[in-house]
Amino acid sequence: MLRTLGIETSCDESAVAVLDCDGAVEVNLLSSQITTHAPYGGVVPELASREHLKALPHLVKHALENALDPIEMVAVTAGPGLVGALLVGVRFAAAFAWGRRIPLVAVDHLEGHLVSPLLNLDGRPARPEPERMLALVASGGHSSWYAIEGGSRQRLGRTRDDAAGECFDKVAQVLGLGYPGGPAIDELARRGNPEAVPLPRPRLKNAPFDFSFSGLKSAAVRWIQEHDLRGAGSNGMRREVLDLAASFEVAVVEQLLKPLEELTMRHRPQAVAASGGVAANTLLRDRLTDWGARQGIEILLPVRALTTDNGVMIAHAGQLAHQSGRVDDPRRLDARAREVWQPPGMRKQLDCPVADDPR
Repeated sequence: MLRTLGIETSCDESAVAVLDCDGAVEVNLLSSQITTHAPYGGVVPELASREHLKALPHLVKHALENALDPIEMVAVTAGPGLVGALLVGVRFAAAFAWGRRIPLVAVDHLEGHLVSPLLNLDGRPARPEPERMLALVASGGHSSWYAIEGGSRQRLGRTRDDAAGECFDKVAQVLGLGYPGGPAIDELARRGNPEAVPLPRPRLKNAPFDFSFSGLKSAAVRWIQEHDLRGAGSNGMRREVLDLAASFEVAVVEQLLKPLEELTMRHRPQAVAASGGVAANTLLRDRLTDWGARQGIEILLPVRALTTDNGVMIAHAGQLAHQSGRVDDPRRLDARAREVWQPPGMRKQLDCPVADDPR
């Protein structure tokens, strides 16, 4: 693998990293936009693009100053994501690679998350990818299960409406907990009763590996309103808020992990991984770890600092893509908010009829 500069600007995090030829992290930099978007309860695309324009040149300059050796390749998130935010990173990376006459690789953002459990921040090389693995990617924009075998990826199931992380943010916003909502609900849930609030776990007929979170989100918001808890999280912690947080968290986690048993029987994985922002959730990590111990299957979880969007995962995904022969033309590379970049089939659905939501 080549020494790689990774650039990530798909949403609201400007991230840059440098990895050596073994996938060990030399530099890991992040400019967060949380304070910029917090007043709006979510990411404002135009603001995100402007913040990337401000932060990215400074991050790259700092990364180059701290890298141990010259950069040999650039990897950049080219999709999916907010098109304006993606364009900032893609055009910067293309110019950087073209000016230095080094290879450029466009990375699918979800592929970055898939490889994040292979990485660490303590200077060790990246671990090899298991031959057969099941992988959950759960974040503010995505909730999907993948089968990984011999380097190929096949999407097995995905959310039909809201993503899990999006639901955490929405419920937290209604409770007055601020943005992002996942960490806040995680903290409160540790002190609540997960059986206190009855919440639905919708399933889709004829699509057992797909998710539907919109009904769960609506039920939680409705319960908050009926119990006069709107904004209650900002004025001290009432018992009802703690119980709702715990009940909502367990409902989301149980839905995410529901397909695991059947997927394991079908695919016989050597390991099971989880990545994305929701993979930082304490209950999800604990339940996966306990399940793996009972089944004798290795569980791969990224360090919490690599669950959010970061340049480390993009750099390594680019390294692996280049190792397999992938390279992109910096003169023609463009951002695609929804296009699949690599590997092929990342978001290809299995052939199954669209089913009614049993809600």
